[in-house]
Amino acid sequence: MEELYSETYLKAKPTPKRLLIRSAFIVLCVLLVYIAVFVMQSTPVLFFAVVADGFIIYFMPSGNIAYEYVFVDGQIDFDIIIAGNKRKTKKRTDLEKIDIVAPEGSPSLNPYQNLPLSDFSSGIKTDRHFIAVSRSDSGQERIKFTPDEKLIENMKFKGRSKIQC
Repeated sequence: MEELYSETYLKAKPTPKRLLIRSAFIVLCVLLVYIAVFVMQSTPVLFFAVVADGFIIYFMPSGNIAYEYVFVDGQIDFDIIIAGNKRKTKKRTDLEKIDIVAPEGSPSLNPYQNLPLSDFSSGIKTDRHFIAVSRSDSGQERIKFTPDEKLIENMKFKGRSKIQC
């Protein structure tokens, strides 16, 4: 039997929290240089400010976020890709542990509204987002994602009764 495989890559809109943190870091960098140049008027303080700015910029969260969903024969990995070079698997689940997958706002998801939500979607309001209700050792949770048609078709092939379109 042929193995079902699908890979979906999508750029995500940065969350407001991530944008706020980035903005705060940028303001801090500018403020450090301003204080060193105009308030303290000291070369050692300016050197410290530039070094501190270097550390702040290095540790600043990237605004370039992408998600990748990898579906291999019933297992789904939700990976985050930060700045195009750091990849981390945020969630891994099997279709067997998923109770339902339905478009966001579907009435069939009403009984699950109070479950915790993990958001791995594009964050773009015009995209078609889905919610998967998954069981794990810590209980049930909702997973929000933005699949492509191939991923939906592979999920239907593997577990037709769980996928609601």
